[in-house]
Amino acid sequence: MRFHLRAGILLAAVVLLVTSGRAAAQDVETCQMCHADASMFEGLPNAAQLAVDSEAYAESVHGVMGFTCVDCHQDLIGDEDFEHAMGGVELTVPECGMCHSDVDELFQTSLHEYARVRGNPRAPTCASCHGAHDILPRTDPRSRTNNVNVPGMCAACHGQAGLLTDQLVKFPETSGAYAQSVHGRAVTGGLASAASCSDCHLVHELKGPTDPESPINHRNVSRTCGTCHPTVQLAYDSSIHGRAVQAGIPDSPTCNDCHGEHLILSPTDTEAQTSVTHISSETCGTCHSDPIINAKYNLRGEVVGSYEDSYHGWAVQRNWEDAATCVSCHTAHEVLPASEPTSAIHPDNVVATCQQCHPDSDERFAASYTHEAASITLNPINRIIRSIYILLIVVVIGGMVVHNLVIMNYYVVERRKDHERQSFVLRFDLHQVIQHLLLLTSFTMLVITGFALRFPNAWWVNALSQLGMTEPVRATLHRVFAVVMVVSSVYHAWYLFALKRGREELRAMLPGIGDVREFVANLRFFTWRTKERAKFGRYDYTQKAEYWALIWGTAIMALTGFILWFPAQAVKILPSWAVPAAQTIHYYEAWLATLAIIIWHFFFVIFHPEEYPMSWTWLTGRMSEHSVKHHHARWYEEEISAPSERRENRADTEL
Repeated sequence: MRFHLRAGILLAAVVLLVTSGRAAAQDVETCQMCHADASMFEGLPNAAQLAVDSEAYAESVHGVMGFTCVDCHQDLIGDEDFEHAMGGVELTVPECGMCHSDVDELFQTSLHEYARVRGNPRAPTCASCHGAHDILPRTDPRSRTNNVNVPGMCAACHGQAGLLTDQLVKFPETSGAYAQSVHGRAVTGGLASAASCSDCHLVHELKGPTDPESPINHRNVSRTCGTCHPTVQLAYDSSIHGRAVQAGIPDSPTCNDCHGEHLILSPTDTEAQTSVTHISSETCGTCHSDPIINAKYNLRGEVVGSYEDSYHGWAVQRNWEDAATCVSCHTAHEVLPASEPTSAIHPDNVVATCQQCHPDSDERFAASYTHEAASITLNPINRIIRSIYILLIVVVIGGMVVHNLVIMNYYVVERRKDHERQSFVLRFDLHQVIQHLLLLTSFTMLVITGFALRFPNAWWVNALSQLGMTEPVRATLHRVFAVVMVVSSVYHAWYLFALKRGREELRAMLPGIGDVREFVANLRFFTWRTKERAKFGRYDYTQKAEYWALIWGTAIMALTGFILWFPAQAVKILPSWAVPAAQTIHYYEAWLATLAIIIWHFFFVIFHPEEYPMSWTWLTGRMSEHSVKHHHARWYEEEISAPSERRENRADTEL
């Protein structure tokens, strides 16, 4: 109502002007009587579009040329009574092609027009890029189509929000990559001559890469890049890669295959595809280590591997910027086979190529470093040497292992004999020994089968696969031993609460403030701050910490393991995020438990200087009185030293 009221007042004023003899000419000033103020269109969905900044229009190309509104909005010609203001005229979108027929003809062949014809509401129009009433010439720094501003204009659609076709196919987000490239940084820095979007994709006749006429078609890319890099284009077009592209071979690389499409970085940038650290293994290696491409074109498949296994390849892996890469010998763009007289690796030129880094090079030196010479597969001398050394390694190192195992076995057996000769007390009864064996077996198998899933390409996993541990077998074994661990946990719980000795063991395992004091005293002794050892009870703080960590870890692994075993049932009672969370917890808890066993448990029962090479208590359940006095003095004084209690302990030692 407010709009119609204002329009009515305006119309009345116009009528007064007409009746007073002043013609209501259809010029800019007349239209601006309404369209200069956005408040006139308050409440309409397109209010911002209906308001026109008179100063901006006056500075635009159309305003400078003296165009009036009806020159574009021709469906308003003859509307001297302003019927369109009352909804009496149905307005249409101005046709730019009436004046710009040549441009319109090009635009009709573009992907943008194709998207519009298909009914995609996101398809751009002339106004999307040039503006509506504020169109400025491309040479004006304020113009949207100025070379410096083009990337930002294109980013309105091809930005982080992404671009969807009418079939909801998502196009890649390119503006962010371009902004980080050498071209994007140069444009941002104000260099108007730097390559912008329209330099590669053209302006109005934008076409896709599959179109043979497109400048980004595989066969046309080098010509497009050559607009700014003519010397490089000439070198590339004469190369084996350029010839292959023009011959219609789609697998042959062109400029953007090596340099990237939008994220083109300087070779000195460590993230660039053409940097020293990436070019050989990744950029060149993408094709030359691909078995399908090598087989398809009968290429040598060992060239990348032989390079990586050379001094140059090792130096590159150490990030040495001066190390020789593929382009050091084959050149960057004019890559030619050795049979070509102008090739950098032709017999007449290869010495000069080597002399770039090795000034004293001669023909013999050049012959010493080729892919054939470095390859074990192609070089018969290397194959013979490898065979000899593999045999030497098996015989010599294998003999060393056997020799050392004989010595190790001697000390293990002698320690067992010494263990049997001494007076001993019962450390673990039969139940505890069985529980430990069940835990040892199940934990070890769970670690092996669990990490085999997480690291399927590890050498030891491949070895197990060769022995028959396929994924179905691994999965079954993992579940079987998970059940074994759970059953052994239930067995242990029954032992703790149902048997007298179990309850005694539980009480002995309970942590207390005394463990903190013993921890401090123990570290003081092993840092030479006191000569008195800490007197531990039946179990010291290291054993209690490990025991309760085991209880906690087993509960966590069992809970998360069952969630992963029965995910469909789990999400019926748990939130959906519980399954991926259980997987994460299960994995990292496995790492925590495995490392704790290796670093903590194995140290105290195997690698500790007073236990090495192994404590036999876990198998016999017995511990010598000497060890008890030495390691658990308080336990010995309180429970073992009394004659009657000693006899009772001795009587219970038989397993």
